Amino acid sequence: MTTTTEAPFLDHVRDRIRAARSQLAAFLVLPKGSAARVGVPAFDRIGAALDEVSGPAQVYASAHPDTATRDVAELALQEIAAFGTELSLHRAAYEQLVSIDLAGAQDGERRFVEHALRDYHRAGVDKDDATRERIRALQGELVEIGQRFDRNIVEGNRSIRLVGGHAELTGLPADFCAAHPEDEDGSVTLVTDPTVFLPVMLYADRDDVRRRLLSEYQNRAYPANLAVLEQLLAKRHELATLLGYPHWAAWLLEDRMVRSAAEVRTFLERVTRLARPEAEREYAQLLEEKRTTEPLAEKLEPHEVRYLTERLKRRTFSFDSQAVRPYFPYESVERGVLATTAALFGVTIVRANSVEVWHPDVRVFDVRDASGTIARFYLDMFPRDGKFKHAAMFDWRRGTTDGEVPAAALICNFPRPKAGDPGLLLHDQVTTFFHEFGHLMHHLFARQRLLGFAGIACEWDFVEVPSQLYEEWAWDVRVLQSFAHHWETGEPIPAELVERLRAAEEFPKGMSIMTQMFYATFSLDLYDRDPVGLDTTAVMDAAQARVSLFERVPGTHMQASFGHLHGYSAAYYTYMWSLVISKDFWGAFAADPMNGTTAQRYRAAVLAPGGARDAADMVREFLGRDYGFEAFEAWLAA
Repeated sequence: MTTTTEAPFLDHVRDRIRAARSQLAAFLVLPKGSAARVGVPAFDRIGAALDEVSGPAQVYASAHPDTATRDVAELALQEIAAFGTELSLHRAAYEQLVSIDLAGAQDGERRFVEHALRDYHRAGVDKDDATRERIRALQGELVEIGQRFDRNIVEGNRSIRLVGGHAELTGLPADFCAAHPEDEDGSVTLVTDPTVFLPVMLYADRDDVRRRLLSEYQNRAYPANLAVLEQLLAKRHELATLLGYPHWAAWLLEDRMVRSAAEVRTFLERVTRLARPEAEREYAQLLEEKRTTEPLAEKLEPHEVRYLTERLKRRTFSFDSQAVRPYFPYESVERGVLATTAALFGVTIVRANSVEVWHPDVRVFDVRDASGTIARFYLDMFPRDGKFKHAAMFDWRRGTTDGEVPAAALICNFPRPKAGDPGLLLHDQVTTFFHEFGHLMHHLFARQRLLGFAGIACEWDFVEVPSQLYEEWAWDVRVLQSFAHHWETGEPIPAELVERLRAAEEFPKGMSIMTQMFYATFSLDLYDRDPVGLDTTAVMDAAQARVSLFERVPGTHMQASFGHLHGYSAAYYTYMWSLVISKDFWGAFAADPMNGTTAQRYRAAVLAPGGARDAADMVREFLGRDYGFEAFEAWLAA
């Protein structure tokens, strides 16, 4: 379903909700004690109708160019979520599940029922009528609050005006200046979109320009989202306590690999201890670099870090990140990511030109093997007004072994190629492309008999493992030389430049990890307590004092635009947790990243199971043991 006309789409969503209700009714009339081979597929089919529309609705809400369609998609998501909440509190459905005879269960049917019953208990199905009604109301409110939080970030773009025009853009590449012409009065306006923000932070020689843009960037969606965040925290806490948990984090983490907020704290403290010495060494190096022009400087400011890092790389590593950009025109990178994936996993990726899309920028591809088309994906890769501002994979449709092929969309914001400008990417953006494609492969290859196990259905703190692992291919010289060709000369990127690229771009990894630890600590601090009277800015300042090497930029409110406070909520630690595992996984690929045998073993053990196995079991199958910290520590010390 790819129609983008708002009224027909909403009608279609409502039709699919009715179809789901029909499947629920069919499940409820099964004889009590039905065999698993009958009862499990019947319950699984309830979600099939909604699967047709929930993914497209999320994509339209995040990326459709028409405001009215985005609004209708948000309404559709509210109605889909309302049915999901109704089903999660449906006692008759729960009792029917309990009655299923598991004696002859096979192919994951026992696991399916056990997980469904667990989820019913976590949803509150066993609470009294009044409590379940309040849970239902809270779930509906939380969908709307979360949508408002996300929408304010998308629409909360800010800008600065440079009255001196291009004279204030010294240090920035020529294509950036060309993309930001002077207005009639000679001024230039810079917005806080990532494609503008990152180059300014890296290259702008003017300290005041970087300072001003960072302040605006960290105030996106302020002040509107401060109140919305308070509502989000309060409603989630109320819901958790109604369900019998002391706070939201306790409820959220119960079914993750980590299991509890206390274990998250232990993990964060361990990583912080490991990273702090390296981070402090890097901080000292950057401070010395600052003192080459400001001899009396005593500390670093946040708006200086990327710029000084770039300057230090040029001097210490003889590396300038602008020097690699000519090797990464967007079209070449796209072809390279697709070709690498096809070769690694033994599939063919071809354009699907006749598929209707939501914007002319969107490209559609089919994934094929000897059996035919096994998956489809959409690439929506360039920025525009009203669109999601970062980079993410969006589930379009899950796939089953005897039904629809899976589909997904990548929604990113890379430089747009145009006449005379090939849309040159930073290597960091190339890495982002590989990262999101790692998510894509996970979703597309996890095709299961039961829809409930299809797609990325593993524990949520494992979901970043495939994406962070696939970033490694963006550093391999053989992979890069297969597609990273100078856009003017056609020469492949030199091996020695790739070596300097890796040495330079990993600096300052200790400081980067400490930043991640601050985000994860702050997120947990908001959600592992009663939020009554909580000042989110004060909590943020306290977390920075404990973990970060920097203080908050005065007058800024980063939490207003920290979208993960809605999505990941208390589980931002997921990125680092997954990185530890992915570094361990990389050991199997490091000697030969394009080894098809290893890739197929990884696909079978880690990507294909979806939710059919515990993440810890998938790790043990692939590694032959539990994961460890050794590879992560070795990488950090390198």
